[in-house]
Amino acid sequence: MYRASATTLSSAPAPAPGLQPLPLRLALATRREFPPGDRGIDVPELHRYFADLSRGHDIGFRPDRVTRARGNPFLAMARELLAGQLSGDRIDLAIVAHAAPEFDPRLSAPVNLTAVLPGHPLVFSVSGQGSLAPFTALRIAGSYVRRHGFRRALVLIMDQGVTPYDTPDPIGDAATALLFEAGGRRTVRVGYAPEVAPDALPEFEPAETVVIGRGLAGLGSRPDAVVAPPEFPCTGLWAPLAGGTAAGPVLLADYDPRRRALGICVVAESD
Repeated sequence: MYRASATTLSSAPAPAPGLQPLPLRLALATRREFPPGDRGIDVPELHRYFADLSRGHDIGFRPDRVTRARGNPFLAMARELLAGQLSGDRIDLAIVAHAAPEFDPRLSAPVNLTAVLPGHPLVFSVSGQGSLAPFTALRIAGSYVRRHGFRRALVLIMDQGVTPYDTPDPIGDAATALLFEAGGRRTVRVGYAPEVAPDALPEFEPAETVVIGRGLAGLGSRPDAVVAPPEFPCTGLWAPLAGGTAAGPVLLADYDPRRRALGICVVAESD
């Protein structure tokens, strides 16, 4: 039997997480915010589904919200965001990263994107990581590219805020796409550090533009940084990068106080 003791977090400054370079370069970064959607989920099977899912959990389930809900599924946002943005060249891998759940659980974005994207790529989702899901998705994408020799990889980052239960903060609807290929113009390095005490955050490397999420902003870290809008927990951090407003090397970072984890990504023009 393997027995592990409880983890003790030191208050000494943690070493900066090693930033792993992605084998492919960033060729496209685009983002779009969406108005309220018009798709409904008021069908008997989803009333039963949400009731079963929330039973035994104090999450403030509201059956009337299923009746009234109108929203944007991940698939619909992804298709609108990517329209006219991709060439017909094969995509080998696509990863969907999100914190909020899919609006309509009958629609699996990975299953449908496999049929929609050129080359019918391998597609899967990363969630359960809060606002750090995009950092995990980038690390996984790099591992798959190195292992399988993939030539093009797509990371889709999603936010959507319509749920049939209470959420602590309002969330908007938005999607970000990061496309990686050999001919991209920007290098990307990404790191993830678990078990970091909030009073022991490492020093970040210098960058011309620093963008931080609300987890770091709440700790008073980097008062000179651009703070991502809190209503977009996953996509907001990447808005300056996708919008082309971030100058020079760009450092993007966020901290999840509940998971005590830190994500860092550095994007720079290639030589």
